[in-house]
Amino acid sequence: MTPTDVQMLLASASYYTCAIDGDPGPKTMAAVAITERNANAVSASWSKSRRLVAAGQRILNAQGFEAGHVDGYAGHNTTEALTAWRSARAGASAAVERVALAHPPEAASIPTQAECSTYYGQPGTDAIGKQLVYVTLPFDLRIDWALDQTTRRIRVHTKAADSLERALLAVFDHYGSDGMRDLGIDRFAGSYVERRMRGGTSWSMHSYGCAIDLFAAPNALRLRCPQALFCGPDYKPLLDIMQANEWLPAIRLWGSDAMHFQRARM
Repeated sequence: MTPTDVQMLLASASYYTCAIDGDPGPKTMAAVAITERNANAVSASWSKSRRLVAAGQRILNAQGFEAGHVDGYAGHNTTEALTAWRSARAGASAAVERVALAHPPEAASIPTQAECSTYYGQPGTDAIGKQLVYVTLPFDLRIDWALDQTTRRIRVHTKAADSLERALLAVFDHYGSDGMRDLGIDRFAGSYVERRMRGGTSWSMHSYGCAIDLFAAPNALRLRCPQALFCGPDYKPLLDIMQANEWLPAIRLWGSDAMHFQRARM
């Protein structure tokens, strides 16, 4: 998210009426401060660049584009929300086609996407929240959008927790800490969040607590093989291990969104 993007977002909310010039000067920052006051936010102590992104996230969320938690970091949720916002302003669709490949991986013991509401619970209600747990790992994962931060905990549905733990431990056993870091496999890009599918109206698999993302930028929602990094030979063991443990790779399900793994079949 560039300063120009933030100025356009601020202008769309009537907080900013000056030139869209990409220069976040005093008038831009005064508009940013309005969003902070309106939200009773603590972000006024953040760096200038982080305050700008946070202001953009607030406006995207307020306008229904689901940028996610306002943290001042432009991760893939923020990037996709911005893509949807730009597309809407241009009268274009940001829809992402998710048509099953000819032979998607199967796992009879897990639900189809259509069965997730019955199996995991209905998003938007207490049914999901009461069943969320943390998988705690014995190794660090770097936060994909803030690489100076790490976590060992991933929040998912209790019905998906054991298989995710097995999968990630097996990934670690195969690659080791250095191997995961060298390949970017240790870059955690998100798990549970209540939102709709990007470019669609159905609930995202993340809303059921049965999906995680890894290393977003080179495996982005709209990338397909061979462009997506995870299509490379170094990553085949990652995909195989996740699939063997019932966490199916999206790149093998519908051929894009290689960052995405879900405990649900097509």
